[in-house]
Amino acid sequence: MFNRHPADRLADVRSEIKQLEEEEEQLRAYLLEHPKDRTGQEYTAIVGSQSRKRVDMKALADEIGASVLARFTSFRSMMVVRLRELSGS
Repeated sequence: MFNRHPADRLADVRSEIKQLEEEEEQLRAYLLEHPKDRTGQEYTAIVGSQSRKRVDMKALADEIGASVLARFTSFRSMMVVRLRELSGS
């Protein structure tokens, strides 16, 4: 795999990440559903709750006005790498 083109390897890595995220979700669901089976040989799963604040930007713009909101809104530019599979692959 070390001789693969970086674009191909990036696709491999993204696929592996997707598979790992799916496995993570399955393991997380198991631990949530089985509170008496949360201790392994090396780790214990500790389950808790967490709250997050979110701002509804549309509702805020409706309340204070889009022009006021725009004065306090910033945008950042970043480079994005997207992959497109070649036909015939």
